[in-house]
Order: sequence, then C-alpha cells, then structure tokens
Amino acid sequence: MPTLSELIAQKLSEANVDVVFGLPGGENVEALDALRKRGIDFVLVRNESSAVFMADAHARLTGGIGVALTTLGPGAANAYAGIAHAFLDRAPVLLLTAQSDPKLIGAHTHQVMDLQAVFKPVTKFTSTLAPESANVTLDHALALLRSGRPGPVHLSVPAVLANQQVNSELPLPPPSTAKLIDENNIFKAKEILSSSRRPVIVAGLGLEPDKPYSQLRALAEKLHAPVIDLPKSKGALPADHPLFAGTLGLTMNDPAYEILDASDCIIAIGFDVVELVKPWKQPQPLIWVSNWENHDPHIDSACELVGNLNALLDALLDSSVRVDEAWGDPSTSLDDHSLRSGRRPAPNRILPADVLDSVRQHTPPEVIVTTDVGSHKIFTSLNWKALRPNTFFVSNGLSVMGFGVAAAIAAARATREPAVCITGDAGLAMVLGELALAVELDLPLIVVVMNDSALDLIRFAQTKRDLQVFGTEFVNPNYEFIARGYNFSYARVTNRAECDVAVQNAVASRKPALLEMMIDPKGYR
Repeated sequence: MPTLSELIAQKLSEANVDVVFGLPGGENVEALDALRKRGIDFVLVRNESSAVFMADAHARLTGGIGVALTTLGPGAANAYAGIAHAFLDRAPVLLLTAQSDPKLIGAHTHQVMDLQAVFKPVTKFTSTLAPESANVTLDHALALLRSGRPGPVHLSVPAVLANQQVNSELPLPPPSTAKLIDENNIFKAKEILSSSRRPVIVAGLGLEPDKPYSQLRALAEKLHAPVIDLPKSKGALPADHPLFAGTLGLTMNDPAYEILDASDCIIAIGFDVVELVKPWKQPQPLIWVSNWENHDPHIDSACELVGNLNALLDALLDSSVRVDEAWGDPSTSLDDHSLRSGRRPAPNRILPADVLDSVRQHTPPEVIVTTDVGSHKIFTSLNWKALRPNTFFVSNGLSVMGFGVAAAIAAARATREPAVCITGDAGLAMVLGELALAVELDLPLIVVVMNDSALDLIRFAQTKRDLQVFGTEFVNPNYEFIARGYNFSYARVTNRAECDVAVQNAVASRKPALLEMMIDPKGYR
C-alpha cells in the first residue's frame, strides 16, 4: 500500500499533472520526494501566491488542472491572495498545504491555524487528508475542480501522517457530468433569436476548456451579431474581425456598452458577472449558454442552455434570423487615433497606447500577454488587440496585484515561446523575486514595466476629487541594476522609436528581458 504522500503523487499523475508550483517547508519533504519519483516537475517560487497564479495560468493553457504546494501556517496564509484569485477568477487549482499534528491541536499553537476555516470561503472544498479516507477525499477534490463552475480546492496534509500507509479502499466512481442537450430550451432559444433584429454575443471566462471558438465565430457570422468579450475571454473573436465590438468589465462606461445597450437580445456564452465592474442590469432577453448553472448570482434570463459549449452552439447554428440591415457593424472607440487625439506625451515619456501598439506590431498573433492590476490593466484590457483565443491573462474577478509576472512565467514555461507581461511598477515590486525563475528555467519572458512612480489609479482618484496627492507616490529602484542582478537584458524607453527597437530585440533574443517604459500616465485617461 502506498503512503499518503505517494498516493497524492499517484493521483496527480493520473490526473495528467506534470508540474507543481510551490514553496515547501520541512513538513513537505515526503510529498516533494513522492512528486520526484513520479516524474512530476516542481517549480520553486519566491512567494506562495505566485505559485497559485502560475498554477492557474498553466491550467488555462493545458485545459487541465493546476497544483500549488505550500507549508503550513505562514506558507498557507501567504497563498491566500492566490486562492482568493482562483475562486473569483474560476480557476481549477488544487492547493496542497502542510498541517500540524492533529493530536496536538488545542495543546500546541505554534504556526497552527484552522486551515479549513481559513480557506472555506474561497474554495469549493477544503479538507484534511487522513490515511483511512485519502482515496475518496482526493478523488472527490480532483473531480470538483472542473465540475460545474471551475474553482479551487484545498487539502492539508499533516506532516506526521505523510509517511503512513493509506487504506486500500477503492473510491466510488465519479458521477457522470455529461449533460444532455435540452431540445425544448434549444427551440425556445431559436424562437427568441427569430424575433431579434439586433442580437449581440457576450463571451466570458467560461469558454475554456471547451474552446468553442470556431462555433462562436460561425454563430456570430450567421446572426451578423457583434461579439463583445470580457477581459478573460479576449481573443474569443479576433480583434481584427469586423464583428468584434470591444471589451466589457473595466469601467462603468466601457465603450462596448453602447452596442450592448442598443441590442435587443443577448447571447451570453460562458458569461460570469464576476468580471464586471458595473452591476448587470440589462433588460433585453438573455440566452444563457454555459457549462454551469446560472447562479451566484442568478441573472435574469429568457432561456438557459447548460452543457458542452461546442454542442450547444452547434445546435443554434441553424437559427433563422432577420437582422436589421445596419446592425453588426460595430463602431466603438477602438480606433488607435482616438487614443491619442490631441495628446502628446511629456518630454522623455511615452504614451501607453504606443507601448501596446509596439508590442502588437512586433509579436506574433499567438503571443501570450499578461497584465497586472492598475491603470495599465484597465487600459490594456480595453485596448490590447488579441488575435488568438486564450492568449490574454489577467486577474479580473479579484483583480489582485502580483498576478502578471507569475502568469507570464507559467505561460513561457508551458509554451517555450515569448510571453509578455505588462505590469505597473508597484505590482512588479511585489514579485521581483520571481524574475529569478525566468533565468533558472531559461524562459523567453519579456517584462514591460510601466514606470510612473505611483499607484496611478489611486492617485487619479485623488486628483479627480480635488484631494491632495498623498500616500500614492514612491521612488523606484534602478531597474537596470535589477535587470543585471537577475541576468535580464534591459532597455529604458522614452519614445516610440526606442520602444520598437527594445521590443524587437527582446522577442528576437528569446531570453529574459526587462523593458522599462517611462510612461506619461495622462495617456491612460
């Protein structure tokens, strides 16, 4: 019979897990050795939440699950921001933490936390593994990660039990999650579409892992329906497609709301209101198409289709429609010139729009771009031209700083192709230590840091309310020294010409690069 640590490694291997991200403690050494013996790679991060961010990005890229590992007490606590992100951004991440000896609970308190109480609000399931029930608990936990709406699961492993043999019980077979297409609801959806003259498609984070991108495009073209994406689904319809109508979820008045408000029917595919800043109050009939039920919160819908997205969209393709002649020609404020009209950057500064244009021009259509949180997140999420599905990574449900670099590292590791992180200087400061991984793993990572020496989004809120700027500005390190210390190439950029050269060189080198963009923050507005 295997030990508890060996069973964990076995179950992960059977679930096609080939890498675990984490920061272990002495309580995890048996688990680490079991992973090694199973041929599962281990990526040693510098902060526990980074491990969860990386596990999330890895899961999205592979269509599987992500796994993170930490020690007990402080390690588990440090992972909390990552797990909260995974919960609100619907990421199938298994967090494995160590735990104190159960026999000492109540008599010994050093590094002791009630981890089930800690993680219960931000996971689909949390439990302590015990040898007598580990088989069933592990199978249940792994099945939950992607059943219904995806989300994280937490399991703690008491160090004193890690080498104990597990019970040989066989777990129950997992229940079937296949859903039959409800023909009555398909008929109802077609009836709604037949009376619609201005349909619009809203595509959300639930498109993965079904990847119904060809069906989504075919449906949009059949209905002549503009497609609005959300930050985590950017590229679902390429930004250069004539039916692409912009991105929602960043502000209360995103330009794409004009098209949404003008529509008379909404087809919500993989939609989740957790991505929206503005509360959802659309009055039009809504056709819910998703892998999970419409709940938490429930939004008004005229018809709900739940199941495999490819099959559901295929079933809608023969809908008969009679769309208004002028509908389907989106006119949003996506024109590059509108981003710059009447604006010139301050001396030796570059506009954010020029940075995005340069990165887009000098990277392939399939390049993976991640963004951190701040003014640059809003600007990038609204204006980045994603040309392929599942190539734009952002923490949006939680919107947690520190995500961008970690996600780009995981993307570069998984694809072995250049991955670009757009990060603010404050977000980069939180995770500078993770840069070492790019060199250790020989990754083609390009970190684009938007240097404005401030928490710009907060500073802007102060000035907008006629308040004094206070507590939102700081002094940045010498990024050239930072780059040299981590063996990154480096460029300081103050204009578009310098930006073009820096991006081209970074992409061509296929080595870690840190590009410091001297941003004029007025360009964000």
